[in-house]
Amino acid sequence: MSKHYWPRVAVPARNEAGRLESLLNSLASQTWQTLSGKRLPVVIVLNNCDDGSRQILDQLVPQHPSLDLTVLDVQFPPSKAHVGSARRLAMETACRGARDDARTILMTTDADATPDPNWVAANIAAIDAGADVVGGEIIADRGEEERLGPGFLERAKLHKRYTELADKLTGLIDPLPWDPAPRHTDHSGGSIAVTVQAYRAVGGMHALPFREDIDLVERLTEAGARLRHDPAVRVTVSARIVGRAASGMADCIRGWLMEEIEGRPHLVEDPLWIEQRAVRRRAIRTTDFADLDQVDELARLVDVPTRKLFSPDGARIGVGHLIRCFAPDDLDVAPVVPVRVAISLITQRIAALEGQVHAA
Repeated sequence: MSKHYWPRVAVPARNEAGRLESLLNSLASQTWQTLSGKRLPVVIVLNNCDDGSRQILDQLVPQHPSLDLTVLDVQFPPSKAHVGSARRLAMETACRGARDDARTILMTTDADATPDPNWVAANIAAIDAGADVVGGEIIADRGEEERLGPGFLERAKLHKRYTELADKLTGLIDPLPWDPAPRHTDHSGGSIAVTVQAYRAVGGMHALPFREDIDLVERLTEAGARLRHDPAVRVTVSARIVGRAASGMADCIRGWLMEEIEGRPHLVEDPLWIEQRAVRRRAIRTTDFADLDQVDELARLVDVPTRKLFSPDGARIGVGHLIRCFAPDDLDVAPVVPVRVAISLITQRIAALEGQVHAA
């Protein structure tokens, strides 16, 4: 592991008094402190907490000398009392005084999370290997998941299998040298690491009421940042059904539970859309924009006039921007295909593509 990086951890917290001890224990036990001989800077922003979180932290801080902990106890106005405001403040505070923007790494997680002991070191290793931003794998607490019942566990198992296969299909069509297999698909607030240089280049975290984490990653990749989904970076989070942020993991879990209770089918995105998106992305990445025939072919593929592939003055547009415009991830895409059917279809498509590769 390189010793020439400086990690800083930013955590938003909203009434997580019962989980803060686990978070601090995991951060205090990181291998990075042992290997570097340094204290780990951590900023926790308490967002309108009224559950004694501050008192809990005051008691815990002396127990963790390996942490350089900054606690900001903030009362945001009602319109801004959300995770986006808290995470932005935590990230911006952690940025201050960075010695070297290219070698200072901002890491953010959630207050209900338990990062693996190697979380900090693994993030640093991924960035040292060439990534600009790293998404960690988010794993739901197994004990809490089991309490949600066998029906939920089966849905979770099938969805994970579907997601893995969909990502494998995507990787076969649009392979990324900076994000090779093995990899996962997570890049949410539970585990994101980014250099301060890349973070500042896109204007930092926006104080959005939800999906502030996804917005940051999308703006980073649009600007050309290399996103790595490193399987060595892992965080365990709660599998609760009442969360702190809209459109978060708790909403997803609650939705699956309601589907199970009501006997509704487990639907997912049409595999055809997944393949079409990957084909578009590969075409955008490989088109020679100096070759008008190739540009016209790309325009037909993404179904836009050729001029839309350039800026109004005719200048080139970055690949990341074109992908976000014409082949974006759609978190709100309508699920229309039963998950078992989707798994079967994707498996067949992967076999066909791998057969083509072997034949070649």
